[in-house]
Amino acid sequence: MHPVGKVFMGVGVFVILGGVILMVIGGENIDDSGEWDPRDKSDFSGSSGESSYYYYGDEMIIMVRDNVRCDEFTITMSNSSSDPIDLKDMCEDDGVAPMGWEDDPPGWYHMASISSYRFAEGDYTIEASHSYEVVPLWEIVGEELGEAVGGFFQGAAGFMGICCGVGIFGFGLILGLLVTNNEQKVIVQNAGMPMNNMMMQANQTTMTQPVYQKNYADVPVQPQSTIQQPQTGDFWNQEEPKNPF
Repeated sequence: MHPVGKVFMGVGVFVILGGVILMVIGGENIDDSGEWDPRDKSDFSGSSGESSYYYYGDEMIIMVRDNVRCDEFTITMSNSSSDPIDLKDMCEDDGVAPMGWEDDPPGWYHMASISSYRFAEGDYTIEASHSYEVVPLWEIVGEELGEAVGGFFQGAAGFMGICCGVGIFGFGLILGLLVTNNEQKVIVQNAGMPMNNMMMQANQTTMTQPVYQKNYADVPVQPQSTIQQPQTGDFWNQEEPKNPF
């Protein structure tokens, strides 16, 4: 298999593993989106009996432990200028849990609500039969919805990563099987056998020709005659050269 194909296959495996991890994290975030503790989000903790409460005008939900039956729980809210108003939501037919309890966090029931349509901001007195927690509604919705949406996008990104990883792995597999290595191997069976006349040339004895140095001191020097150049004086007054013969 070609090395380039192996590289692509390795990259594909890592991308697939990253996608699986993202899908697992996203799934856990979606599962945890409905799990929250009212005591950590509570704006006011009330006990059985009467309690003074200042209402800021926001949408609030009242959470009660799930060991309290819905038909046995009572809660009202009033101020100095109004009669007590019942806050409890409707119960199921068996009276054990309130309607819509399936979306409530584990161990708790959403038993009642305080709406800005029914109450104005101000001081109130809450009278309840059991302990309760007053929790801001939109704060919980925003946090849980954000966690669920984030988990969904993490899962989607993980799924896309797995698809891309499978594609990269398949491309590397095809590339490794189709691309061949064109390198040729030369095997020398006998080191003494000539190959391309290289061994023969290597085994030949190098012959060096003697170098003869010529001694110029033994060469006779021929006498040379010196021809005197005529002087640049009066050209017409010069004597005619004599005939040596």
